[in-house]
Amino acid sequence: MNLVFRVAYRTVVGESLWLKMGLAGESGLIKQTVPMKWKDAEHWEVQLEVEIRGEVRLEYEYVLKRAVETAENSPSAEEVTVREWGGARKLPLSETRSRVLMLDDWRSAGSDDYVYEAKVFTVIDGSDNEVTEYVGTGNHELNLHIARVPEGWIPCVMGGFETLGEWDYSRAVPMHKVAPFSWRVSVDLPVDWEVEYKYGFYDPVGKKAVRLEDGENRLLQRRDKCDFVKISDEAFGRAPDMKFRAAGVAIPVFSLRSDYGCGVGEFADLKVMGDWAAAVNLKMLQILPINDTTSSRTWTDSYPYSAISVYALHPLYLRIDEMSFPLTDPEAFTEEKCALNKARRVDYEAVMEVKWRRTREVFEKNHDAILRDPGFVSFLQRNRDWVLDYAVFSVKRDEFGTAVFSEWGDWAVYQKAKADSFAMNPDVMYYVWLQFELDLQLSAAVDYLHSLGVGLKGDLPIGVDRDSVDAWVAPHLFKMNAQTGAPPDAFAVKGQNWGFPTYDWDEMAKDGYAWWRSRFEKLSRYFDAYRIDHILGFFRIWQVPFEHLDGIMGWFDPALPVTLEEFERRGIAFDYDRFCKPFIREKMLKEKFGKFADGVLQDFLKDYGLGCYGMKPQFATQKGIMEFFSELKPGDWANQEWLRDGLLDLVSEVLFFEVEGSGGTEFHPRMRMEDTLSFKDLDEGTRIRLKELYEDYFFSRQEAYWEEKAYEKLPAMRAASDMLLCGEDLGMVPACVPGVMSSMGMLSLEIQRWPKVYGSAFFHPAHAPYMSVVSTGTHDMETLRSWWRSDEKVRANFAWAMFGVAFPEKDLSGEMARRIIEQHLWSPAMWAVFPFQDLLAMDEELRSNDVEGERINVPAIIPFYWRWRMEMTVEKLSKAAEFNAKLRDLISTAGR
Repeated sequence: MNLVFRVAYRTVVGESLWLKMGLAGESGLIKQTVPMKWKDAEHWEVQLEVEIRGEVRLEYEYVLKRAVETAENSPSAEEVTVREWGGARKLPLSETRSRVLMLDDWRSAGSDDYVYEAKVFTVIDGSDNEVTEYVGTGNHELNLHIARVPEGWIPCVMGGFETLGEWDYSRAVPMHKVAPFSWRVSVDLPVDWEVEYKYGFYDPVGKKAVRLEDGENRLLQRRDKCDFVKISDEAFGRAPDMKFRAAGVAIPVFSLRSDYGCGVGEFADLKVMGDWAAAVNLKMLQILPINDTTSSRTWTDSYPYSAISVYALHPLYLRIDEMSFPLTDPEAFTEEKCALNKARRVDYEAVMEVKWRRTREVFEKNHDAILRDPGFVSFLQRNRDWVLDYAVFSVKRDEFGTAVFSEWGDWAVYQKAKADSFAMNPDVMYYVWLQFELDLQLSAAVDYLHSLGVGLKGDLPIGVDRDSVDAWVAPHLFKMNAQTGAPPDAFAVKGQNWGFPTYDWDEMAKDGYAWWRSRFEKLSRYFDAYRIDHILGFFRIWQVPFEHLDGIMGWFDPALPVTLEEFERRGIAFDYDRFCKPFIREKMLKEKFGKFADGVLQDFLKDYGLGCYGMKPQFATQKGIMEFFSELKPGDWANQEWLRDGLLDLVSEVLFFEVEGSGGTEFHPRMRMEDTLSFKDLDEGTRIRLKELYEDYFFSRQEAYWEEKAYEKLPAMRAASDMLLCGEDLGMVPACVPGVMSSMGMLSLEIQRWPKVYGSAFFHPAHAPYMSVVSTGTHDMETLRSWWRSDEKVRANFAWAMFGVAFPEKDLSGEMARRIIEQHLWSPAMWAVFPFQDLLAMDEELRSNDVEGERINVPAIIPFYWRWRMEMTVEKLSKAAEFNAKLRDLISTAGR
């Protein structure tokens, strides 16, 4: 039998397509991978002669290989490999056929229809899972992959031949749903004719086509001598009005205020927030991470991105007077709850004290009944793989008074048998029971949101806490001697150090990233979409050595380093001491420390002579400096915060970091080296050459390497669930990121005041790609109102550039806020999601008088107290008729 595989894919120079195929029959499974040949500008093809006996099953898929230019010293491959989406294609073959032609479209995870398969669209549109048995008899089988078929219609095909209806809408050929998102029809067509055709939508009641796809006609070229042709089409040509566009609101669960809360937002409050969202035509609620962060049992645990478990939910969000078992003293709790709920901000410690105490009382009173409860038993059985380890970890944290498991004596190193034998301890079951109750309440809230046609979008932190059950149970998956963070930017000039260990990706790859896939599968129990925090970390992560504090002391991992040979080739006279050790001169000390310069010199520095100094060994690292200052007593001359920070800055006065284990032959440039006094003190020629090297290192040589690393990881993440993926791709974005995210069907994040184009002051929402989320800000940024009043020049430039308004008022008016919101709503982006505070800014009566107090987080302040709450209750918000009508009208008028 002659098999002809032809795939539609427009390649560029350096790309090639390959066919991976297998034949399963009486003689077993035969597999092979063969190169395809370029046929024309839009197609690749390969023909194979195979011997078929009886009935066999053909399985195949296409693979793209892209040649890359590897930099010197690069461990990367010479090509990037990308498999088409959707797994293997399947086709039964019989020896009765002699020539079979497969006409396929390349299946991209980034196409509209593969993105529309995410369950958030099912939540909003409703679902039709009915599949029919269909066996066609024609010599041409047309297959269409399509999602979001309008209710009441079905796909159809129509074209320029009698069996395709001769372009007559009343004779269009309806298709049959043979699998989710897959439609098929079989027709007879002459193989020696060219045939033009289109897909469209068919009204089964009116028995005619009602609308054809946009774009040029599809073309079947001559298929001479083929006795069977299988056509697999993608990319239904949707007109702009048929592309999904919707709006959502972003607010942390802890920030919700309801009449029934306990001083903090709870999972149950998502229901009333969902009622409001549905009433104003918002289709999605976006929240911050909700995992348990209980580490120190202080307010610092309010940081939602520092989870002690990637699975466990935070007891903070449990409505304890709606649990499966009643409170022991409901009247006393009602008094406590009312007092806490009056607070303007979340009092994290007070709220958690009440919830810990009251839930303990319930558990101790109902212990036996809880352990016999069928729902609890079922929950434990379904979640045994993680919940027992989490509960044991929590008990040991309480017992030792710290989550730092290295201080747990015999329990410092996790032993599964030991943990399992301890699992039936009553204290362990208490923590399991809390997770059971949390799961019930969150699941109920999600079901209620879905009944309203509102989706829930979660947030996946890039890191896990160093002192977490995940690091305790599986330390081999993490690099515990490193810390994750972010490079310096306009919002944090010294960078950020989040303190989380980095991932050992090589170790995680050994089982196909099972840890990540499990994490996504768990998230999909509750969420319809999710935001991947710092998605750039899947390309490369900013890594800070454990002995340092400021993010500026880090570098990207993985990254292709600078070698001694490269220094020499570029004409840079490399001097290890000058480039890799702190550059400290007498003049600097006097400028930075003033009258304290002599004391600093005497206590903290070594004198090398000729006005040159170095840090004493005990102060050579930033953590060494912090440890020294933490032990100072009040009254010590050096016990001053500004002086401590000045010493930390001295340590960062370097130009390069040596790569560990390289023997002094490989180095990473320090970010923003041009800002250092060390750089400024170099001669002009050296500065010019170092700047060229710096530009190449950060903005050129890494691109192919980082793209390769992303394609190694992200497909597994994308395939792990049916949630819609949205990446937080802000900051220093490598050039390869947009292409990879687009091909993977991951929505980008576009922030108006954080443009991605170098040199641009602002981003216009009208220029957003369709596969994106536009927003006025994030939880890490000032609210619109706060940003508006913070810089007169920026405010004036923005008002003029976006709206042609000169001399804008210092305070953002409700009308100007409305114009900004409306501008985002009219964006072509799939989603427009707004921080709740920015939506409320449109109403000068409802919005807060405390402009600065509305901010959720300040990244430059570590630790920061995450405690902002809505000032009005959600119930009162739902009754704000004028505001709600205005918002609903803005959303609907914009076509969302």
